[in-house]
Amino acid sequence: MKNNIKISLLFCLFFFITGGINHAQSTKTLKKREARLKRQIKQTESLINQTKKTQQATLSELAIINKQINYREELSNNLNNQIKQIETDIENNSEEIIALTNQLKKLKIEFKEMVRFAYKNRNKDFNMLYLLASSDINEAYKRMKYINQYAENRKLQAKEVKHTQERLAQENEQLIKNKEEKLLVIDEAKSTKESFEKDKAYQQKVLAKINTNQSSLQQKLNKQKQERDKISKAIKDAIKKELAKTKPKTNPKTNKTETFKQSPEAKLLGKKFIENKGRLPWPVNKGTVTRRFGKQQHSVVSTAYIENNGVDISTSKSASVRVVFDGTVTSVLSIPGSGKAVIVSHGDYRTVYANLKEVSVKTGQSLKTKDKIGVLITNSAGISESHFEIWRISGGDMRPVNPSPWLIKR
Repeated sequence: MKNNIKISLLFCLFFFITGGINHAQSTKTLKKREARLKRQIKQTESLINQTKKTQQATLSELAIINKQINYREELSNNLNNQIKQIETDIENNSEEIIALTNQLKKLKIEFKEMVRFAYKNRNKDFNMLYLLASSDINEAYKRMKYINQYAENRKLQAKEVKHTQERLAQENEQLIKNKEEKLLVIDEAKSTKESFEKDKAYQQKVLAKINTNQSSLQQKLNKQKQERDKISKAIKDAIKKELAKTKPKTNPKTNKTETFKQSPEAKLLGKKFIENKGRLPWPVNKGTVTRRFGKQQHSVVSTAYIENNGVDISTSKSASVRVVFDGTVTSVLSIPGSGKAVIVSHGDYRTVYANLKEVSVKTGQSLKTKDKIGVLITNSAGISESHFEIWRISGGDMRPVNPSPWLIKR
């Protein structure tokens, strides 16, 4: 019976500890994500303030507003989850307080009985007579052991009463903190909702301005598509030209095809690049992704789709661009009407940095992580957009990969 009780207590303790750990991890994750969202909202607010100075509604401005609305919505959900978590904590603490209070009452009664018994038998002669009344030496030993254990149990019971009182005080203190925290998070959630509504109203205002002249909007869309196509073609052609230099060649003397072998340095660099997936710095110091990788519906014209080989990051005016990993510059491109682009080799991978106004590197130059590559063009909205791509090179094949999982989370 005693063994069963011990096992039950161990299981309860295990679930209490693991439950506490999971709860702590959940709360920590929510708080971490909240801080990240607030940083992102701060960046988008800064960019929107810059676009407002131009006194004209642009597609770039709308893209940033849409992103900010997404962040606000996610922050609102995060805060609601925190409120639910706190409510669960309050409920658990209340139940724990009830259990501890009942336990404390029971311990005090038991301890009171022990003290009363000890007081009645405080005469030292009683213990001696109790031992002398034993029928033999074994019984005398057992009685002596019992007297010692009883004294020890009384001390332990006193410690348990004190420990339970301390735990009860801690739980009450934590309950008060949880209730105060809940009120603060509720206020934060209300404020976030109000900001969300303001953003939505401003979004509709900008959208209405853009939609005022449909023909002008279509012209803008066509121009943007032409620019994207031009940049995409220039990058593909440049990488193809690089690969053409490394294609296997036929030896005229032996009539055998020589297999191209990548240098050990290039292999090692490619391996290191892969190992750093998810830890690469952003190509700009700060900013927000306003156009993701792959095919996506246009934010204004539902019938229009955009095919993106990388990501577009809206950032501050004339921001500097930096390389995301050690590598060698293999191409510096000048694209008429669309600025300049730089391609950097990292073994089996290439990173592409486009929409540059100025370039501060040259072909063949070795770069270290975060070395400056150039300065971005400032668009009509008064901000800059960094276009960043990652290409995977395998043999003679090449394909763009989604850069988002490669960059460190912000």
